[in-house]
Amino acid sequence: MTDTTGMTGTALSAPELSWAITGVDTAPLDAVPTLRFRLCVGCRGVESVRSLTLAVSVRIVATLRDYTAEERARLRGVFGTPDQWASGIGELVWARPVVHVPGFTDHTEVEVPVPCGQDVELASVSYLSALSGGDVPLRFQFSGTVFHSRGGRLEAARLPWDSEVKYRLPVECWQRMRETYFGSYRWVRVAESVYRRLDDYRVRHAYRSPEEAIESLLKLSGRV
Repeated sequence: MTDTTGMTGTALSAPELSWAITGVDTAPLDAVPTLRFRLCVGCRGVESVRSLTLAVSVRIVATLRDYTAEERARLRGVFGTPDQWASGIGELVWARPVVHVPGFTDHTEVEVPVPCGQDVELASVSYLSALSGGDVPLRFQFSGTVFHSRGGRLEAARLPWDSEVKYRLPVECWQRMRETYFGSYRWVRVAESVYRRLDDYRVRHAYRSPEEAIESLLKLSGRV
């Protein structure tokens, strides 16, 4: 896996923090499928960091990779038709976790949890589901407050606006985690009234499952 480091330049009274994503792990025992990114935080210019509260914005930088013709077709619902890509493609917000970093000197490592559900109405899920391979270009943006010691005094400082780091997540990592939790099944959320109509159609035509009823409707539409 590829990792990239970023350095934050700060004001005189604040510590100089560095950021690096060193890898990613799956969490098979979590109630919700979650990727846990390993974030290494380093500091210079202070005796120690007492605590650090990070509000993290995990963003997909879609412009930083190429796409096959098949992937572009599957991404029409996210970025539009090919002639709309120039104006439609951009960054997608994947998650906004909050991470509490305990006190440390020099450097420490914490986990940044990113839930990975199956809600296809979310642009990030539709995007990830459309990819066949390669990497997902990510940008981690950090904001928050750092409490640190200097000269025996406790001081506080806001993180500067340019606190961020980039990372390329292998698509197969996300696919493997999704397969572990959901197998070959996908979940579609529908309103109660829509489900009742679908179930009524299933019963009237003696289909054994909603899936068979949906397949029948797709055939009637001439799409399959």
